[in-house]
Amino acid sequence: MVAEVVDPVPERLRPLRDAALEGESVLPLYGPGVKDAFVDEDYRQHDLGSAIWEAMHSAGYERVVYFSRDAMLTVRDPASRWTPPGPDGPAPGGPDAAGTRMRPGFSGPLGRRRLPRPGAAAQAAADGAAPPPVPAPRAAGHDGARAMTDPFAVRMLKGLMRDESTPTAVVVEQLEVLERWQEAGAPFAAALERWLEYRPGGRGVCLLVFDRDTLGDVRRFAEASRDLPGLARVVRDEERRPARPGLLPPPGEAELTRLVHRLRIERGLRVADWTRLAGTVRAMAAQDVRLETWERRLGRRMAAEGTPLDQAGLQRYRWIDSVVADGDVMRRLDELTGLEPVKRHLAGLRHRPPAGSEPVSHHLVFTGNPGTGKTTVAGLVGDLYRELGILRHGRVRAVRAADLVAGYVGQTAEKTGAVVDGALGGVLFIDEAYELGEQSDGFGREAVNELLVRMENDRAELVVIVAGYPDKMREFLSGNPGLRSRFPAGNVIEFPDYGPGELTAIAAGQLRSMELAWGDGFADALAEAVRELHRTRRPDFGNARDMRALTHEIAAAWAERVRDDRTAPLLPRDVPDRLRPHARPAPPPTAELLGDLHRMVGLTPVKRSVDSLVKRLRLQQRRGRGDVVAPHLLFTGPPGTGKTTVAGHFGRILRDLGLLERGHVHAVGRSTLVAPYIGQTAPLTARAVERAMGGVLFIDEAYALAGGGDRDFGREAIDTLVEEMDRHRGRLAVIAAGYPEPMRRFLAANDGLASRFGETVEFPAYTVPELCEILCLKAAGQDFELDPATVAAASGWLAAAARAPGFGNARTVRGLLERMEARLAERVVDLPDADDRTLSLLLPEDVPDEPA
Repeated sequence: MVAEVVDPVPERLRPLRDAALEGESVLPLYGPGVKDAFVDEDYRQHDLGSAIWEAMHSAGYERVVYFSRDAMLTVRDPASRWTPPGPDGPAPGGPDAAGTRMRPGFSGPLGRRRLPRPGAAAQAAADGAAPPPVPAPRAAGHDGARAMTDPFAVRMLKGLMRDESTPTAVVVEQLEVLERWQEAGAPFAAALERWLEYRPGGRGVCLLVFDRDTLGDVRRFAEASRDLPGLARVVRDEERRPARPGLLPPPGEAELTRLVHRLRIERGLRVADWTRLAGTVRAMAAQDVRLETWERRLGRRMAAEGTPLDQAGLQRYRWIDSVVADGDVMRRLDELTGLEPVKRHLAGLRHRPPAGSEPVSHHLVFTGNPGTGKTTVAGLVGDLYRELGILRHGRVRAVRAADLVAGYVGQTAEKTGAVVDGALGGVLFIDEAYELGEQSDGFGREAVNELLVRMENDRAELVVIVAGYPDKMREFLSGNPGLRSRFPAGNVIEFPDYGPGELTAIAAGQLRSMELAWGDGFADALAEAVRELHRTRRPDFGNARDMRALTHEIAAAWAERVRDDRTAPLLPRDVPDRLRPHARPAPPPTAELLGDLHRMVGLTPVKRSVDSLVKRLRLQQRRGRGDVVAPHLLFTGPPGTGKTTVAGHFGRILRDLGLLERGHVHAVGRSTLVAPYIGQTAPLTARAVERAMGGVLFIDEAYALAGGGDRDFGREAIDTLVEEMDRHRGRLAVIAAGYPEPMRRFLAANDGLASRFGETVEFPAYTVPELCEILCLKAAGQDFELDPATVAAASGWLAAAARAPGFGNARTVRGLLERMEARLAERVVDLPDADDRTLSLLLPEDVPDEPA
């Protein structure tokens, strides 16, 4: 049987080893792992010093030397001892010839542990026995060696850096402390700066250990350093590397799993459920906590107190903030309600073929309305990418634009960089990412630019998911070519709104999690309420979030009703009345609904059509056969025949029938919907639809949208309108108005347009008597008086106007009244004794002689 070959280098040090193998001469080390312990595949526990020793020896460096202010030069194996010949060190046979100060040791800032022999812990685990004990550390200086003087240590360090005979790794510990070293700081700085600046290459590498968590922190230290200007170049090189080999992050799942097994054998730690251990370890890894901290928590607390390890126990100790689901990622995704397009897309990611010569972009765009599961799926993507080996741990860091943008010039890039540093190895999830493009001060653009740089430089350690409303995300991505290249079209995942059935299932699941009993009729009442909530939803509808609000409202009503009887079931009365159509007051009779419309002058065919339509809608509601939704209509007829006014009455009728939430009218024309540049028309049209939501979108002279030819952007507005009508079915009524013949051309502009408008209402031109009646009503509304002779004169004037081109029906009446008012003013305004009647009485001479 062939023994399994294990890698002696802990995972978190392997990128460092790989960089050293590629010939890097200077490498920084930073991150939470600088102060951490490590467990390798052979179950040996390392401090940072021994982990570096394994990494450098694995990379072919025969000599590994540690330099610190406290311990001077130390080594961890006899092979690394070295005595410099010539003027830079003692002569052979001198007092330091045997390397008495460069002794094998385990003290110093990088660690205090002596490790068991290789494989001992793993063998003990296999045999069911405890691993060999870890001997107590030996304090520095206890081997009887004389203290090395600072100048001698610096000379020896310089000699090591110049030595080409043996591949040497020099580990400079606590560089921040060394830079402030007073006694020999200047010679040390000069020697180190020469290495940093000239990079001698050859057979040596210098590792600079920083007590800093992020590369941004290292950058700030380097920029402030006066004696080591070459540090800035080290930082720049690290930033340019595709992966950050110098970053020592918190431990991943594999390393934490080995720690658990080590503590199980050494400390007697018990595992509550072996089948759920993977989820428990995943929850531990999601906390960004050092391995030494977990060793202390599990070994000294849980094991000592006899508490078995599981997620519930970790939550009781408040060591994890949420429970991580067990099981395969795709199984957990399948358990989510709805989201079929999302599930298909992620299944495709899982089976994506290996990348060729060009790197594959793993960054994603999530588009969808609130509450559609984007944040939940981001966590599953992190787990999926971790399983596929794309990400180290797959944890999700969720932020908004405010977390990336600072208030002053130059701070945003630094703030964004710090956020990215905290997300390395996992997913950076930027919700409502379009807010970065809405920053008027330009700082949002600065954040985007920094993000683009980091997405390229850290592509092996970072996946970015940007999320938000579909239209706003399209605008955001189109506004920056770099964003579009980082987020290709194939990486855009659309999250659809949940349907009524899916929302009902979500609400039911939330209520069942409260362990409340359901009484007779409650399931039907809940489904009815969810359907009503979905039908009347606004643009900011929260999907699953609104279901959570609904279930909390139901639970509160139940608690108020039952008081202390916790066994009482949920009943239909616990559902809010506003969401129970059968519990709401019945709409008024049809005659009352149509009263305002019937009081309008003329329009007999219009009144007849609307009356018939309203009665059909009421019949459908009473029969209860399927959904009854607000219809879309065509209003055809000449201008000034009351189309806008009737649209307002129709909106109020639909509101009173319960088919529209507000019943208001948002009137638009071509100029409101069509933009002069490519890509702007669709957002304009969508915005108009959003403002009409819950009411009527009234498009006057709609045929103008189709009158500009194939290259005109009006066609884009029509196409967008069709999509929005389907998307928001039942949430608004669209009324398109215009002359009959041009409206037929409008319908022909899109194959699906005619089928969206269920009925055409024809508006006839007003007769002259009807126009005179409208004139009298408008005049009375302004407290003017018309005597019969004036009405007769106006009738003749209107008859002549009706025969002229461009006649505007009621609009012409409005213009006539304005002209009569002007003539009245010329006649009476300067009369000193004019009374109120004189100032308000319109006479025949106030009627213009002929239409203008």
